[in-house]
Amino acid sequence: MLIAFCLSSFLFLVFFAVFPRGHIIDVLVPGFNVASMLILLAYLHQNPLKHANLVIKLCAFVGLFSLVPATYYFLIMAWLGKWRFIDEFPPITGVMISAVAIGMIMLPKAYKNTVALVWLIISLPILHYLVLHPNELHSQRGYEILSLLGPASLLLCSILPYQRRILRHLDSVASLLRRTEEEAGRDFLTDLYNRRGLQNWMGQLNQDDKICVLLIDIDYFKNINDRYGHGTGDHVLVEVASRLRSIYFEKHIITRWGGEEFAIVLVNPKTSTLPYIGTMFQNSLGALPYKTVGKVTVSVGVSNIAAHEHFFALVEQADKALYSAKNNGRDQSVIYNDSLSQQRSPVS
Repeated sequence: MLIAFCLSSFLFLVFFAVFPRGHIIDVLVPGFNVASMLILLAYLHQNPLKHANLVIKLCAFVGLFSLVPATYYFLIMAWLGKWRFIDEFPPITGVMISAVAIGMIMLPKAYKNTVALVWLIISLPILHYLVLHPNELHSQRGYEILSLLGPASLLLCSILPYQRRILRHLDSVASLLRRTEEEAGRDFLTDLYNRRGLQNWMGQLNQDDKICVLLIDIDYFKNINDRYGHGTGDHVLVEVASRLRSIYFEKHIITRWGGEEFAIVLVNPKTSTLPYIGTMFQNSLGALPYKTVGKVTVSVGVSNIAAHEHFFALVEQADKALYSAKNNGRDQSVIYNDSLSQQRSPVS
């Protein structure tokens, strides 16, 4: 949209430079628009996701308000008898309608009344002038302007309330889609993120963020299911998930990785705390007895700290460390080191 607006203004600038009419405003308005769009393009290029909403608003307002001085310049001079309005007013009626339509579509609903007001400020004085100057109205150009501005004003007044209802409906649909997407990224039993939710969350990290991955496995969980039943096993999983939420308070995400295994991704953890993080989770999860089953222990595998784009490599490190913890008696935390690199994946 920025590029199209910039090119159209540039073409107007070139046209009036090649075929000058002696009006300084013919150069000022398109020149201002070209400069504004180039500035907005540069600003958008710095951070497209962060700056997009502001750029859309500024682009729409530049397009709308740049039409006001041009319109009033030619109207005032026509009222003063300097020229006939239909002879000097540039062929921008279609551009005016396009600018209003873009404003209605692109701007948030809080700005719709402003767009309608700007349109009335532009169109009503032109229509008023033509009505009071029938010799200009009853001409080819007069009929053209009247046919464009008259029906467009009526349509704008009738469409605006209807558009508000559509926007409210679209907001409701968007909200429902966001809730559905959020639910799709969550584990039904524990309400923790699942792997899909983790993937979406990871996509929001900054480029320079570093992470550490912990894999936590409930020891002898199959025995719990066999002895107490799967319903009780589910309650243990829910209680483990609840305890996991109250252990670490820096930026992180807790995921049900699968079965009785949980994955924790810590964002920008301090290197000095790495030797203690796994033990902290292990002790916190196993310190107090669980309902019905009593004491439950966990094994923890901790990866190194690295850039988040190496997530899967860090998962593999944590996986090998977890296998070492389980293979060496369980109920312990192991941090990955190079000596574990040749170990096979853990067996449940």
